[in-house]
Amino acid sequence: MSRFGLFQIDQFKFAVSLRLIKKILQNSKSYDLPRLPRTISAVLVDAGQLIPLLNLRQMIGRETQQEHLTQSYQVLVESEYGTVALPADLTGRIVDEQKGERSTIVEQEVDLGGVGSFIYQNEDYSILDINFLAIEMTQVFWQNQPDTGGARRHQ
Repeated sequence: MSRFGLFQIDQFKFAVSLRLIKKILQNSKSYDLPRLPRTISAVLVDAGQLIPLLNLRQMIGRETQQEHLTQSYQVLVESEYGTVALPADLTGRIVDEQKGERSTIVEQEVDLGGVGSFIYQNEDYSILDINFLAIEMTQVFWQNQPDTGGARRHQ
């Protein structure tokens, strides 16, 4: 049985496979570090580990200067390349896949790191490919982390 965590940032609704969600933090402290790529809003520290907070607003074209200060939640997800955090405005919900409907991928979703859609209660959530986002959005960050071996996108 497959489940999704359903979240939202601004008007962008996204779904993440429940098996990838490590934890959800509320109002955790984030750090703006110099030389972070634009695709990373800030860095969180969780259990002594630096975790990049992906700038989803920049990805969907709604970037603001105060982005990492205004969202309430950070969803920590596991990727092949390490843990990354996704910002979320609203509390998420966990939904069994059978309670919604999966639809096929569309070209726009590929550009945003999506692998399809999940429709739940007439709301369309883009299912995110966390591995794609983690490597595409954090290449510079991961290359400087000692425990990732300088992860690079698979060719």
